[in-house]
Amino acid sequence: MNYYYLIAGLPNLSNDMDSQGIDFEKTFELIQRNLTLEDNRLFRYLLYPNDIRNLLSILFYEYHHLPLLSAKRTSVFSEEEMKDYRFFRSNFPNFLNDFLAENEARFPSMTMREMEDALMAKFYEEVVALNNLFIRKYFSFYKELKDLIAAFNFESFKFLSSPNIKDPERLIGQIGPARSPTTTLIKDYPYLEKLMAVLSDNDPQKIALFIDRILWDFLEEKKQGFFSNEEVFTYTIQLLMKERWALLDREEGSKRFLKIHQKIRNNVRSPKASII
Repeated sequence: MNYYYLIAGLPNLSNDMDSQGIDFEKTFELIQRNLTLEDNRLFRYLLYPNDIRNLLSILFYEYHHLPLLSAKRTSVFSEEEMKDYRFFRSNFPNFLNDFLAENEARFPSMTMREMEDALMAKFYEEVVALNNLFIRKYFSFYKELKDLIAAFNFESFKFLSSPNIKDPERLIGQIGPARSPTTTLIKDYPYLEKLMAVLSDNDPQKIALFIDRILWDFLEEKKQGFFSNEEVFTYTIQLLMKERWALLDREEGSKRFLKIHQKIRNNVRSPKASII
């Protein structure tokens, strides 16, 4: 499918995270309205991470008494559908239904990390089986990046339990404050040394921006074919980044991070879960 007219009508995006003048709701609707049925199905997987975040927020509220986070705006399911997830399950994708079916009885005894790990594992399992190489590669890269960050955090905060990541024997011990990764590891992850330096600064906005720029560069490098569905999917992911920065309350985010970070420095377990 050639999406020349759709792509030509979309606002231009730059990697400076400036979203001024973009009508996000209108732009996402324009994209979805012009996709084929199959591409529309694949498009939903780009939005599901927001649904995952919204469902986890509700579960943390129900079972760990945390305040509800503001719902991510661009998602497949509405805030009401997620809050009433027991009633709307017939509309959910397989990975969400499988997660609920296998774990709902255990929610009262599950930690927030266990909930997040179980749900993300189901999501990645389903993504791996998709018949779209671009989306599979993107989420594989995204998970690798999260694994590197998890390994760094494990080395930074000794009270954390061992993370559920790929190749823990290789990553843990090499990635962390004042660590020196091997040449082979740096070759596999060319951005690793810069990532470790940024993570060491403990600046949440700087970390988030650096992660998004890594992802942005990966998307620009991997997309192929002008006016293809890959170009539309790349644009969608980048638009989601822009939207996140447009909605981010930087002052409140910094205050919240500093409060959590102080607890970590004092070896007090924070009830917050890290969801990227």
